[in-house]
Amino acid sequence: MADFTIREILDATGGTLVAPPDFGDPVVHGFTIDTRTLVPGMGYVAIRGETFDGHRFIPDAMEKGAILSISDTDVPTAHVRVADTVLAYQNIAKLHRERFDLPVVCITGSVGKTTTKEMVKAVLETALRTHATVSNLNNQTGVPTTVLQLTEDDEVSVMELGTNHFGEIAAIARVTQPTICLFTNIGEAHIEFFGSREGIFKGKTEMLSCMRPNGTVIANGDDDLLRTIPNAITYGFSEGVAVRAVDLKEDGISGVHFTAELFGKRLPVTLHVAGKHMVLNALAALTVAHLLHVPDEKALDALAAFQPGAGRSVIVKTGRFTVIDGAYNCNPTSMEAALDVLKNADGRRVCIFGDMLELGENAPSYHARIGAYARNCGVDLMLTAGQLAKNAAFDQSLAFDTVDALITALPSLLHDGDTILVKASFGMRLKRVVEAIVAM
Repeated sequence: MADFTIREILDATGGTLVAPPDFGDPVVHGFTIDTRTLVPGMGYVAIRGETFDGHRFIPDAMEKGAILSISDTDVPTAHVRVADTVLAYQNIAKLHRERFDLPVVCITGSVGKTTTKEMVKAVLETALRTHATVSNLNNQTGVPTTVLQLTEDDEVSVMELGTNHFGEIAAIARVTQPTICLFTNIGEAHIEFFGSREGIFKGKTEMLSCMRPNGTVIANGDDDLLRTIPNAITYGFSEGVAVRAVDLKEDGISGVHFTAELFGKRLPVTLHVAGKHMVLNALAALTVAHLLHVPDEKALDALAAFQPGAGRSVIVKTGRFTVIDGAYNCNPTSMEAALDVLKNADGRRVCIFGDMLELGENAPSYHARIGAYARNCGVDLMLTAGQLAKNAAFDQSLAFDTVDALITALPSLLHDGDTILVKASFGMRLKRVVEAIVAM
């Protein structure tokens, strides 16, 4: 358990204790930013967000048994007053991280962070007690939440680091202090805030400055920017990478087989998930497994059994249709990868495509690029939802202003035997489209 004395809390946060004279010197048994997860003896950190203010819930936290709160303003109950509660939360988590001498694998990139994290976790937990990011808690508060869950039983940690602004990776990598930095790719996701792929590369590689001494860097060697990182172990399809996939054989949308060449070995790999992007994720996982001495047989069995999380290119068979559920998120790179999977499908190929967000002033051209790519992939019918996605229109497409309007039209547009890709940014909520198709 992440226990802290009052002195440790004050030293970590630079805060001031405001408490009644009889408060004493209690031990705080961990921290939370969500009163729903609070149990007696914990501390509560009040976070101010864009649409909420955690300070409103301090009375609730105290009623549930919190020992104290961390606040940026004075409140009537025991609290540590700080200038910035997010920074205080990160500093407490950093203190907890520094209690452990274990490998910490931190993963970032434009696309595939969560799936790569889950693959790495899957291979490592066959041989090691593995702590990992839950879901995609990869932001300024999600990462410290994950770090605070480290226990003495853990032998390795796998954490995902996300960003959409400069400085964010540095802030959370300072907390995690990686021993292995893994970079998946540099695409156009969140380019609105970084200005260019080079800007995204700069933002992602902030992690390197926080790596512990003698750490290791693993990078996608097929990426023109990532392969410039000095002394990185590279992986990919290209000649000259340290870990390479060869003899690729795709099994429609059901999976892929290939040989992994790594560190003098040739390993036969079977994935029951489709797409070259999944091969890259698997190469990254095998590289980590090798560095941490996971037996090859265990790693290969874990990859063969691997299935992605909901909304991340999951294949759903309904009896009438085959759905490729990519509704969790979308950007130009991941959309093109999903279309590469769809083009290998049997039957009529349908793409349901919603707006890709946070692409800045060039968003219309990115969407138009997807339309051209879909046409070249042999998509038989393209259905778009949202104003930006209309830019993807071509002669085999229909545009809808809203997701609701598209759902209403689906029964008249889909045919038995269709394979349907559903993908858009999370904010478009295309999960509702997947649910509607399954209900049909």
